[in-house]
Amino acid sequence: MSDAELKELVASLAVTQRETDRQMQETDRQMQETDRRMQETDRKIKALSELFTGQWGKLVEALMRPGTVKLFKQRGVNVTQMTEARSGYDAQGRELEVDMTLVNGGSIVVVEIKTTCKPDDVAWHLEKLARFKEVFREYRDWEVQGAMAALKYEGASDRYAYRNGLWVLKCLDGITDIANDPTFKPKVF
Repeated sequence: MSDAELKELVASLAVTQRETDRQMQETDRQMQETDRRMQETDRKIKALSELFTGQWGKLVEALMRPGTVKLFKQRGVNVTQMTEARSGYDAQGRELEVDMTLVNGGSIVVVEIKTTCKPDDVAWHLEKLARFKEVFREYRDWEVQGAMAALKYEGASDRYAYRNGLWVLKCLDGITDIANDPTFKPKVF
């Protein structure tokens, strides 16, 4: 190969290298744009999911609330007041939120409402009940009972709640009802 041919080959390789570099830069730019769009899509999906989950939860709470007072009155718990979502803080500044409370003289039933109740939800509610009087000090001398209300119970969470002394509210045949047998004695926290 002559010097002229070698120079021509080197020049051709340099042009090819510059074109490859340009194409790689364009590919990098396109990948960055794709990443940006994917992150934006992820953000939108998360926002929609949170909106749906939050709204669905509010719908389930709205479905459970109207008949709950009547159900407890039928079981001999003379509810005089119902409150919706409440929150407070303990001495360490940890928040405690409850979905609904039913007041009956010197006792209160703290209700946790779930679309689908799982055993972890029951365990979490039991922990909240153990802290309830610390957070809501106005009830420190009251009898506190707990209840789980859900459209669906998974993993035998309804039995877990019952065995731990909680009232269990279920949607049976399209109507919310207390699933505990008539001899049920709730645990006092």
